[in-house]
Amino acid sequence: MRHSITYSLLLILSLLATASIQAQDITEPNLKWGHPTQQELEMTTYTPDPDADAVVLCKTTDVHYIITKDVLQVLYEVKGRIKILKPEGTIHANVDILYTINDGVEGNREEVTHVKGTTFNLVNGQLERSELTSNMINTLKSPNPRQKVMTLLFPDAKAGSVIEYEYTITSDLYLEVKDWEAQCDIPVAYTKYDVTIPEWFGFYVQTIGNEYNSSRITQQRTNKRSLYIMETAGSEYESLGVNFVFEGRKLTPLKDEPLIFSPQVYAQRVIIDINNESLPRRTKNQYSMTWDEIDQYLLKQNNFGKLTKGNPLKKEMKKAGIYQIGNIDDKITAIAKLLRQHVKWNGNYSLYGSPANQVVKRGTGSNSDINFLFIAMLNDAGINAYPAVLSTRDCDIIDENHPTMKTLNSSIAVIDRGDTFQVFDGSVENATIDILPTNFLVSKARVIKKDNNKPWINLEDKGIEKSSYKITGDIDQNGKLTATCIGTHNNKAAEQMRTAIKNSIDECPNKKFQSSQIAVRDYKAQGIDYIDKPVTEIINFTSLLTCNDGIITLPQLIVPFIDEKLFKSDTRYNPIEFPTKVNETIDIAFTITDGWEVVDIPAPISLNTSDNTIMMTITPSSTGNAVKVSTQLSINRLVFNKRDYSGIKNLVDRIVKQSKEPFIIKKKN
Repeated sequence: MRHSITYSLLLILSLLATASIQAQDITEPNLKWGHPTQQELEMTTYTPDPDADAVVLCKTTDVHYIITKDVLQVLYEVKGRIKILKPEGTIHANVDILYTINDGVEGNREEVTHVKGTTFNLVNGQLERSELTSNMINTLKSPNPRQKVMTLLFPDAKAGSVIEYEYTITSDLYLEVKDWEAQCDIPVAYTKYDVTIPEWFGFYVQTIGNEYNSSRITQQRTNKRSLYIMETAGSEYESLGVNFVFEGRKLTPLKDEPLIFSPQVYAQRVIIDINNESLPRRTKNQYSMTWDEIDQYLLKQNNFGKLTKGNPLKKEMKKAGIYQIGNIDDKITAIAKLLRQHVKWNGNYSLYGSPANQVVKRGTGSNSDINFLFIAMLNDAGINAYPAVLSTRDCDIIDENHPTMKTLNSSIAVIDRGDTFQVFDGSVENATIDILPTNFLVSKARVIKKDNNKPWINLEDKGIEKSSYKITGDIDQNGKLTATCIGTHNNKAAEQMRTAIKNSIDECPNKKFQSSQIAVRDYKAQGIDYIDKPVTEIINFTSLLTCNDGIITLPQLIVPFIDEKLFKSDTRYNPIEFPTKVNETIDIAFTITDGWEVVDIPAPISLNTSDNTIMMTITPSSTGNAVKVSTQLSINRLVFNKRDYSGIKNLVDRIVKQSKEPFIIKKKN
């Protein structure tokens, strides 16, 4: 008996020790490559993120310059270790390496070498290694024609595996230091970026991301000497290099959450831009550009500035009598409609355009192809119009104090109306002027023209959803509501409704009425084919209210005021990005059948953020045999810090809860 108790105690202690190892937090990185620790091999969860299916245990990126055969290159030496925690995490055993090609042109390409990889597994307590072989390496072209993706497919990867990899990218693009991205779609326990820039270069370092300046990211800068040997000339140069070391610990994963265009925009990154060079035995060159210089550069390009002149649809405009239209608004609308008749959007976005005659001949083009053609047509009709460049909301955020073309990825047309301006984009097919895609509603875009004294424009108001709903109906003694809703949509809401109606297979494409509590009997829409007019919906529907023991309960709002699923989570990783600004009203008036009366009315509620950029009100009332509800929602700000999430969630939760508080309707005695 004594031996049995001792054995049980030892077993319990062993299990407790194992559990401790499995749940133990990783405090210091293991930098001994090829030798995962027992803790790394046995861990089953990652303490800072227990739900993670995989975790980057360690990743280091060492960047430095070399000169070989009189050619200056940048070396990126990357090493990584990933722990697979769950079967779903095996997807992370496929490691992608993105690199630049240029059809073999010397001096403008990158090469991936020294690729190694190993999968480590514990099998019956014994460590087994599975090495990466050449047939487990796939190389494919990426959507960018100048890039390829090398994918490492690790063998025998499963829950519990540890994978390690290393590779070197040798880059001829010595003036384009790759951005360092510290975060990814799984948590990162430790990462380090060690980069040395020779004194021959002037450069700019920018840090971006939610995690920066917290205890999770540290930075140090030192000077160190590196020896650069120019073999062809037989000369040796010793250059003082500026060394930066960034370290990240316990970084959260990039989460794809509601109300976010791209988590990568807010990821922790380090950007290094080379702005000048003074290499030995070479002419000093300046690469940094002011915004004015970027303007002038773009204006001189055949695929940008020179496309704003030359109108291949001149005959068609003359035939349509557009030149004789006196009202400017009517003339702009007529030009836009004529353009749509000849060129359709091909689904692509671009910063640059193609020659206008080619676009017209094809009958299709990217948004910028159509925009440049529109600008040329407007200018030909005596209306001042210019291109404007931007970085879309899923790409990056323009820094006005740091001029660069790296983040610019699309353009729009801007019409000069004196003290104000209008916009147009070729990808918006169900509206004419002043409506942009939600991805284009940015706070900074730059107008490209000569002698530009007001180059920066704010596009956030070029897509406001404006909707009003008037719902009337009758409630019978069985609690059946028979009602009609007339919804009127303007601005961005009209464009979105046209798109929804044209693309939907549902009899009623309005999401507010797609509910199990509502049965749509008839749906009509007006104004669909008039893209410069409002869209009106007429929706006849019924709903069965709760009716028990002579009491009917009527929710204040038959249709939802706001989608509560958007704020379901208690935590938030990213800023909140509303797609558009919103101005919406819902007015309800229901008549109660004779012999019944309202005995309880919900309390009104009015809530707003501290800066009044979000305001919500619900005002219920009752007179005689009628119940009424007036509501209003306004969102006048697009982007909120993630620290604001709890406050906005609380506001939404209170409104949703209040909207479900019912009128109590009772049968008269």
